[in-house]
Amino acid sequence: MNPGVFRSAFPRLFIRLGIYRIGILCSNNKVRHRYLIMNLEQHFIGKISGNLAFFRQMPNSTYKFQCPYCQTSGRHKSGRALKDGDCASYFYEKQSVINFRCHKCGIGNQFHTFLKDHFPNEFIAYVQERERRGTTGKGHNCPTLANALESVGKLKFGKPVFDKQHAHQEPIPPREEERSQPQQDQSCGNPPKIQQLPPMKSPQQQAGCQAHINRLIKQKHERARRRRGDLW
Repeated sequence: MNPGVFRSAFPRLFIRLGIYRIGILCSNNKVRHRYLIMNLEQHFIGKISGNLAFFRQMPNSTYKFQCPYCQTSGRHKSGRALKDGDCASYFYEKQSVINFRCHKCGIGNQFHTFLKDHFPNEFIAYVQERERRGTTGKGHNCPTLANALESVGKLKFGKPVFDKQHAHQEPIPPREEERSQPQQDQSCGNPPKIQQLPPMKSPQQQAGCQAHINRLIKQKHERARRRRGDLW
């Protein structure tokens, strides 16, 4: 049977098969993105593991360690030092994404929020890598790089102010008096003070001053010679 005739006889079936194939490709891309994100998060977990007390890996992509929110003192309520059995905070996998949960204090955060609270430098590096891969912003579990820098205080954005009344007006030219006056730099506050130095002496004036000093020295030696009674 000619496939063209079969396709024209059952167009809806071919349309559904095409949609099903596209859906499989889209789901495979989502799984691939989640797998890459999970590998990135595991990479950063390995970088910060040295700063987490009692850190150890457990089955099913789970990591156990001392909670940096409620166990910062390193002591139990009774006063003894903490042990491995006292730790109940975990990194766990859920829908191919790493999250944080502590069963002592009940705090649960996403991985990037945990990095922002305790490792801000690693948080910025993590967001930069996610930004390079195009998995930040709306529709993803990670903020954009601009929002991340603003949240840690490294970059601040001021809200623009728009004046609708004077938006289309031409700028007023400065007056003649303002043109004649030197412009002061307003960005640094008050302008610097200008210290006026005395005028420099010419070589003739400097030579004249030295001649006067030489004449005074000569008179001094002459008076000393007369007191001693020397002829020369």
